[in-house]
Amino acid sequence: MKVFYMDTKVTYTTPEEIKQRTELVIDLIEEFEPNIVFVNDDNALKYVAVEYTQKYPEKKLPFIFSGINLDPTIYKPIESLEVPGNSITGALEHLPYYETFSLGKRILPNASRIVILADTSPSSTFVVNAFKERYMNKVDDSPLRIIGPFQLETFAEWKQKVIEYQTKADFICTMTYHQLRDENGMIVPAPEVVSWTVFNSRLPELGLLSFHAEDGFWAAVGPSGYKTGIYVGIVGGEILKGRNPATIPIVDPKVVDVAFNLERTKMLGIKIPMEELLEADGVFHSIGKTRY
Repeated sequence: MKVFYMDTKVTYTTPEEIKQRTELVIDLIEEFEPNIVFVNDDNALKYVAVEYTQKYPEKKLPFIFSGINLDPTIYKPIESLEVPGNSITGALEHLPYYETFSLGKRILPNASRIVILADTSPSSTFVVNAFKERYMNKVDDSPLRIIGPFQLETFAEWKQKVIEYQTKADFICTMTYHQLRDENGMIVPAPEVVSWTVFNSRLPELGLLSFHAEDGFWAAVGPSGYKTGIYVGIVGGEILKGRNPATIPIVDPKVVDVAFNLERTKMLGIKIPMEELLEADGVFHSIGKTRY
């Protein structure tokens, strides 16, 4: 088995750098000659699986994807979700907005408003657009009233929004925060974003990926990478045994993890019901290394 980390969200973010990383992956595939390739996240699907399949259609190399937020049928090799039609299939990643907001409402029933903050990375734009399409335009009984979402390019803008909504919202939804930039255009490390936020805000945070709670935010509900990995692993095993990926439907496995950060809970003075803690998949006790 070979593993390659493209790292196109933090380190290699420009079109030229992404192209270079893609070329390295394509070269690795050509050299290693795998029987199957697993790709994770939108860039890996777009730049590796789709590009390779279009460049070498005769090889019919199976690609199994996960962590995909957009509709993959926008890519030519994928004919439909029900019957992909070529050598690419996999699992979608639809963020559990309703479940996340419901968690906050259950624990703090008097809360009614949530402001949603995100960075401006391409993946974040996919997530924001999907949220508007799948949630804001279709859900009439949201547990919380939505403010935003606001896409912010800089850490300074993030700070301004956090301060601005201290009296205008009851929760902050940390949709994405890994590509905020400083005054020099450099990406601010996520632990710094988390640390500043929790030490300068009295609003509980609700994350849309479970590791947000591990980073230091109050609570999070997100697609389970581990459980999704088991799902796509089983699909990959079936393909290696002879099943045709062209006939395997692309689905959202709808497996989620719930997590809390008890250090942040203590800071906020919130009491989490024991039944919520017992059902959680993760409970964390620390916040980022930098203090403000």
